[in-house]
Amino acid sequence: MYFSKRLTAATICLLTLTACPSKKDMIPPVKTGISPELLADSLFLYAKQIYYWNNTLPGTGSFNPRQLVSPDTITGLNDEMFAISRFATNPATGFSYEQKISYNSAGNPVNDNSECKFSYIIKTSDAYSGGLSFTAANNIRAEDIKMTLDGKENSLGFILGYMPVSEATTPQNPIPYTNKDSLVGLVRYVTKGSPAYQAGLRRGDIISRINGNSWRLETDQSRINAAFNASSITVTVYNPATASGRDVAVQKTLYTFNPVFRDTTLDIGGKKIGYIAFQSFTDLGNAQPALDDAFGRFGNITDIVVDLRYNGGGLVKTAAYLGNLLAPANANNQVLFAEYYNQIMQNRQATLLKNQQVYDANNVLKGYTYFDVDYSVAENTTFINKKGPFNSNSTIKNLYFIVSSATASASELLINSLKPYFDNVYLIGAVFSDNGKKTYGKPVGFFEIRLGNYSVYMANFETKNKNQINGSQTGSYYDGLSTNLQVLDDLRYDFGNPNEACFKYAIRKITGNDNYTPTLLSMARTTETQPATSAGAFRPVGRSIGQVTAIHDMIVTADQKTRRY
Repeated sequence: MYFSKRLTAATICLLTLTACPSKKDMIPPVKTGISPELLADSLFLYAKQIYYWNNTLPGTGSFNPRQLVSPDTITGLNDEMFAISRFATNPATGFSYEQKISYNSAGNPVNDNSECKFSYIIKTSDAYSGGLSFTAANNIRAEDIKMTLDGKENSLGFILGYMPVSEATTPQNPIPYTNKDSLVGLVRYVTKGSPAYQAGLRRGDIISRINGNSWRLETDQSRINAAFNASSITVTVYNPATASGRDVAVQKTLYTFNPVFRDTTLDIGGKKIGYIAFQSFTDLGNAQPALDDAFGRFGNITDIVVDLRYNGGGLVKTAAYLGNLLAPANANNQVLFAEYYNQIMQNRQATLLKNQQVYDANNVLKGYTYFDVDYSVAENTTFINKKGPFNSNSTIKNLYFIVSSATASASELLINSLKPYFDNVYLIGAVFSDNGKKTYGKPVGFFEIRLGNYSVYMANFETKNKNQINGSQTGSYYDGLSTNLQVLDDLRYDFGNPNEACFKYAIRKITGNDNYTPTLLSMARTTETQPATSAGAFRPVGRSIGQVTAIHDMIVTADQKTRRY
């Protein structure tokens, strides 16, 4: 807790940098060049009005935001946001609702007090156009690597996952390491459209050298990190079948990405199974064509698997669009989800929002403020507007999702919102460096607040599905959505390959054949990953180099909402 002198009316007038005609008009402006002290004051005043748990915050006379001012402004603001987030306690855990969870070496959850679980603050220049809005393309720092909601990314476009040789090798593709506990690098994923994708890298590629060096993660992690933070990298892709390698050079650049990793259809055991791996809920201008293209091939499927294991969320309107594609025809016009804001916002008393101009996902000014928006539950309820191929003749009764502890925000919103409309919504947890038992746990979202050169994403609404609204489903998922089964995130195979362990178990569940094994897998390894509910539940097997998911949000934009004026 942080306590100090009272924020007086005179202090608040300083925040406006203008005359102070009345208390009603004491609104911190969005201007550049504001001092760190005034930014700190502004952040707390906004929290008092729009933070979802604002009723737990102390008065302005008890909280001292300036005590947290740092020489690095953004560090100070995030420290202050963390302090603000400590006041609201989740009775189910005894910790803050915003208590972040990390995973230890055994894959078990532990409290992480490095930052808020939900709320955060970044430079506005990092929120758009791949973080290059105000960054010279030839002077990119590691922290400037961004995937932004407009469908832009400024990066190499791939990450590695390190696994023990005993987990990564197969008889037909043996990895020539004597020590089977040694870690070997495989491409964990490649963003479609990225420099790495264009150069031919794919998930499952074995990486034997980095910039010509045979570095080991156990002894050379700092060198490997530095190589991935550079503007270019050359990796050697090893082919076990020929015991040879090929060099692949990748140059970091700004590009537009396709958020669909891969889609495919398979005919197995009398079932026609559709599969889609979706990376991020980017703006509809980027995501909708990719989703429509994929679902255009799903017209006759009997079952569908949606792979969100690396999807950290994004825009609510895009999650709603995918929900409309997945929902059954008989759910049309029914509630998909509702957003619940605090009472100050619902009562139109959040006057500071008069100064918050609305921008869209492409940073285009819309011409009105967030004060002009209606925050009542009735006007923030999203209904199903059925789209896509699953018409009244569709036989799809169950949904299958592949998820992970990185599956968050808009991804969880999608899953939770569809639960009332299917007989079963089945979750397979992809295990890598954790136990795979839970998704991230983020039923709250926000919209962008601008303070000076910074964008504040402060949790200001909670979502509920149809059953939570009518009371037939109680509680929310702050500790994550529970998975039904935990399976190895099998980096040896690309997305949509039935040999990949998570997808294989989905196929087993769909077909009812617990022994289903694709031909290639029957030749592969003699021991298979087993459900964590069985005896001898397996341990986490991997570590990643690179950010697993770059978008981790549930963001609403004002064009989704009713304007009062």
